[in-house]
Amino acid sequence: MDRRTLLSLVASGVAGLAGCGSPEGETETETPTPEEGTGEPTAVTTADESVQRMLSVWNPTPDPVFTTVVVTRGSRDIFFENVDLVPGERTVRRVDIPPDDVEVLVQTDTGIRATSAWATEEALDGLEVVLGRESAEFWRTVSCRPNRACAVDDGGEAVDLPLVGDGSGRWYAPAGVVVENPGSETTARLRVDLFGSTLLDRTYRLPSQTRLSVPISYRTGTYRVALETDEIAVETPWQVPDEPTKYVDTESGATGCGPANTTLTVTNRDDGPHRLTLRIESESETFEETIDLEAGETREFVPVVESGPKRVFASTETGAETEGMWWSCPPRGQASVVVDATGSLTLSAAGPKPG
Repeated sequence: MDRRTLLSLVASGVAGLAGCGSPEGETETETPTPEEGTGEPTAVTTADESVQRMLSVWNPTPDPVFTTVVVTRGSRDIFFENVDLVPGERTVRRVDIPPDDVEVLVQTDTGIRATSAWATEEALDGLEVVLGRESAEFWRTVSCRPNRACAVDDGGEAVDLPLVGDGSGRWYAPAGVVVENPGSETTARLRVDLFGSTLLDRTYRLPSQTRLSVPISYRTGTYRVALETDEIAVETPWQVPDEPTKYVDTESGATGCGPANTTLTVTNRDDGPHRLTLRIESESETFEETIDLEAGETREFVPVVESGPKRVFASTETGAETEGMWWSCPPRGQASVVVDATGSLTLSAAGPKPG
C-alpha cells in the first residue's frame, strides 16, 4: 500500500464516523470518496445554519505534494478532499461550515500532519493553509479592495485600485500587500506610495492569526510600503513585478515577498569534472561555497533562509562566469546553476509566466 492510498484511508476512516448519528438540525448525504488525485471535494454533512467560507491550501514549495484535507465538527466530517498540488499551486474551495468551531486536518505524503481550530467570523473570508517542507501554517484570511465595503477597514484614503498599467495584460492577478497579524487583535495603518504619490493610506482592525490582502497595482515600479501599529513602524521598498506580493508582519515588523523558496541546485552536464565557486548576497546574509562536481553530478543546497532578492555569482576553474538576480519567493521555482556541455555557466531562477 503506497502512502497516498494510506492517507485516503485514514481520512475515509474519520469520515466513516458520520454514520453513527447526526445532531438535530443536520442532514447527511452519502457521497463517494473522490478518486485519488481528482481534487473533487466531498461534503459529508450540511448544517441548517451553516455559513459559506473559503478554504485554501497553498503549496509554495519547489516540490509537488499530495494532500488530504478534512474539516470535522466533533466526531463528524463536513468536508473531505484529496488533491495533488504542483509547486506553487493553490486550491480554493467554498465550504459550508456550522457557526461554531470546527477543526481542519491537513496530511501530506511528505510527512506533514497538522490541525487547527477554525472559528468563523462574519468579518473574515476563510482559512488558508500554507504548506512548508516540514510543517504547515494556518491563517484566517480577509481581502479588502479599497473603496469597497470591508468589515475590517476603518477608513482612510485611496485612489481607484488596483492601479492599471503596463502589467495588466500579462499578470494573472494584481500585485498586492499582505499584512500578517500572528498575535492578538491590533489596529494597523497601511500606506503605499509610488513616485512620491500616495495610492493607499487606510487603517484596518486585524483579528488574531489573520492575513489581510490588499490588491494594489498592475504597474511596474518601485513602491514604498509603510505599516504602523501601537508597537511597530516599518517602511520597505517593494519591487513590482519582481515581488508579486509584499508581506509585512505586525508583530516583528519583518518584511518579505512570501514563503521563502531557498533551494538552489547546481548541475554539471559536461563530460568532465569542474570546480564551481558560488557567492550569494542579500541585505542580511552572504553565502559562499566551492563545490567539486563530477561529470553528470547534481547537488542541492539551501544557501539562504529569507525570501527576497539575492544576487548570485558563479564561476568555474576554467574562467566561465555568470551572475544574476534570484527572487527566492513565490511564484518562482527553485534556482539552478548549470555547467553545460561546452563548460559555460547559466543561472536560471523561474519567474511568473505571462498571462
